[in-house]
Amino acid sequence: MDPFDLSNIPTVSIISSHSISKKTTRCLATLFPPQPPTAPSVLAVALVAKSIVASKAITIAEIVKRRINTQGEAWFQYTKLEGIMVELKAPKKSKKEGKGKNKDQKGNQVEKTGEKGTRTGQEEDMDEEDPFEVLKEKTPQKKRNMPLLTIYISRSPIPELAKLYGEQSGGGPVGETQEQTR
Repeated sequence: MDPFDLSNIPTVSIISSHSISKKTTRCLATLFPPQPPTAPSVLAVALVAKSIVASKAITIAEIVKRRINTQGEAWFQYTKLEGIMVELKAPKKSKKEGKGKNKDQKGNQVEKTGEKGTRTGQEEDMDEEDPFEVLKEKTPQKKRNMPLLTIYISRSPIPELAKLYGEQSGGGPVGETQEQTR
């Protein structure tokens, strides 16, 4: 028998803007294709979500399992939790530019003029850029270990996933609902 390949399982990514009903429909369409596959294959789907939207992925998984139950089929769930390194975005600079003393609406330095139109406080030949301008240093990007939840739902048992992540199962003929965790 060929070793099991996780890359053959269709993946459904979950983000905050996605609709629960559309993702549920997509999962069910994957698990119950209109035409049965010609080659023997595992009918499974993987829901992948970052920690921020893990609750949405869990909700979708529970709805999918409930729908599988209503069709009298058995379901098998394998839950994987891992960490991925993510670079945090640098904070955006404020768009409000100073309108303080001696600044115009765009935040540029404005020179004061005296009563007769003469400049005060600076000489005329000092209009060039400041030779002692502060250099902006690039700060290294901060990295964080972000939790990533993957929920595999299948209509048949997958022993390879059960060994790695444990198995929850249920459904089947009415009245035989069981749930087990290894």
